[in-house]
Amino acid sequence: MFRRWSAVASAALLSTLSPAPADADSWTNHWIRCRGEDPIRQIRACSALIGSRRETQANLARAHFNRGHAFTENGEFDRAIQDFGRALMLDPDYPDAFNSRGLAYVARGEAEKAIQDFDRAIALDPNYAIAIYNRALAVQSLGRAAEAAQGFENAKQAGPRLKEPKE
Repeated sequence: MFRRWSAVASAALLSTLSPAPADADSWTNHWIRCRGEDPIRQIRACSALIGSRRETQANLARAHFNRGHAFTENGEFDRAIQDFGRALMLDPDYPDAFNSRGLAYVARGEAEKAIQDFDRAIALDPNYAIAIYNRALAVQSLGRAAEAAQGFENAKQAGPRLKEPKE
């Protein structure tokens, strides 16, 4: 009798410590939606992951990054900048987060701040062609044509498939 009670008690205790299969499936679905295409579902799923207190620091950085992209898609640039900033607090060596925050700054009309973020992304990854290209676009928006032209050339060298923007 004691053995049977002990086995039942152990099973009950284990069920509270580890996620049930349905919970694990739900968690997987949160990650799938957090990286998904629908910004509203992406924001909800990433928010659930962020608020769960179950994720590693690296995963939290990715969830903030993904939610920042969803906010960008919705035109919520202030919230996107906040999330990219949180991702960078969790992972300061995350060039994609610097690049994406730079794009959000450009969308807000803050080219100088954007250039600083693009520079940080490029410092972390000197061959990051997209960040080099985005930096050139931001510089061009400030009317610095010669510097922008050099930036576009540098971007093409780093990523030969990149093309100069249409004027």
